[in-house]
Amino acid sequence: MSFESLVGRAVQAYWNNLKLISFFSIPLLIAFPLLLLLPNYAALGGIFLRLGSLGADVSLAEAAYMLVVLFIALLLFSFAIVAVNSVIKAQRTFLKLKHADLERMEVATFRLFALLLVVFIAAFGFNLLLYQAELQEQNRILLNSLFALAASLFVLFAPQAIVIDGARTEHALLLSASLLSKKPGYVVSFLVLGAALIAVNSLIFTSLQSLHSLAPIVGIVVNSLVLIPFLEVLKVQIYLTKYSLL
Repeated sequence: MSFESLVGRAVQAYWNNLKLISFFSIPLLIAFPLLLLLPNYAALGGIFLRLGSLGADVSLAEAAYMLVVLFIALLLFSFAIVAVNSVIKAQRTFLKLKHADLERMEVATFRLFALLLVVFIAAFGFNLLLYQAELQEQNRILLNSLFALAASLFVLFAPQAIVIDGARTEHALLLSASLLSKKPGYVVSFLVLGAALIAVNSLIFTSLQSLHSLAPIVGIVVNSLVLIPFLEVLKVQIYLTKYSLL
């Protein structure tokens, strides 16, 4: 099946489940503003940690505050991603979401949360090591970007493995990595499309910033309610190519 056909399926599945997907994407609207309370900056429709703004004199209370905000935001993000995947799984298997599915969503949310937290800690630790190392800034940025890209690729299809296959955290990572090797064409096409959509979204709302200072925040809203959910729907279509019956 061509990638274009998968995109067509994703568009149809997104449109057919628009109300449910939009409803379950609302936690993203809470998660991203929460992250803005941390020493972050907004760019490309996302939010990124500004490591240089973290001083050595951060108090215990400030550190605890940042951890609580981060955990809540990450938990909300995990729930939204799991919920969107669950909606599409139900639609592809011609079933309706039931109470038992909601219970499974709760389990899946905590599994995805644990996995994303480990990846965040690894990326943050690597970033911190590079920040303290005597490296040129350009080299530090390059190495950190490569590490973040590799970590992101390994967990790219972990939400689908957790929701569709009911995989545990460790197994989900293996299934995600396995799909990268089995479907490289789909993965590359997905990354190109995702990067293009995010870049266009960023370009549009960055250009509107001269008209209104809140334009970048609107870009994050569009990213949360439209782009991220749609890309998750597309990832489900790619993941399900493993199963001929689905």
